[in-house]
Amino acid sequence: MRIILSESTAEAVSAVTTILMDKIQAEPSSVIGLATGRTMEPVYADLVKKEANLKKTFFFMLDEYMGLPENHPSSFKQYIKDHLLNPLMLDESQVAFPPVTLSNGGEHYERILTEAGGVDIQLLGIGQNGHIGFNEPGSTKESRTRVVRLTEETRQANQSHFGMEEMPREALSMGISTILSAKSLVMLATGKSKAETIKYLLNHHDDPTCPATFLKSHPHFVLVLDPDAASKINLKI
Repeated sequence: MRIILSESTAEAVSAVTTILMDKIQAEPSSVIGLATGRTMEPVYADLVKKEANLKKTFFFMLDEYMGLPENHPSSFKQYIKDHLLNPLMLDESQVAFPPVTLSNGGEHYERILTEAGGVDIQLLGIGQNGHIGFNEPGSTKESRTRVVRLTEETRQANQSHFGMEEMPREALSMGISTILSAKSLVMLATGKSKAETIKYLLNHHDDPTCPATFLKSHPHFVLVLDPDAASKINLKI
């Protein structure tokens, strides 16, 4: 596990985009796993600002809500179109989206992940309850892509994206074992709201109450922190 302590949020974001761009410049046809959420928005904005050449890159989305109409404005498909695909004029065919309309969506997604040769770099955020993707507390290290029930805490944290409309109660998410299958993992954590979770992550191992702790067993796991997210830990690196 490698930890990058940044002196500002902008520097943390830049560290993540640099890792991505270095990989894509070396291997333009890389496979990148994309996460969503507020934490990732400046990462995608930075890639757009730097006019990253992603024309040969293929992407897998980490998760998607169940039960939303096609192109729902609060879907993660629309999120990535708004924040990355459209600004860089990328083709939607460059992205594999979780097949939420299929009864065997999890099995199908696992199959196409395998056919693509796996993910080279998986981007990740972290929830305040330690979830990664939508792998909520209680998820097992062996879990694969599957339909998950969202906790009320997660639903409340994301309700603002839906306004007066009730947000979904389920999502299709890569499992922890699926995430660990990626060749490299890059997690970005920013803000004081993540400080306690990061402290817990660094002090516990393979703890199902904090699914992010399972990632520490990965041989190429990079954790990028801004000063606020790192404010409750004491590391000298």
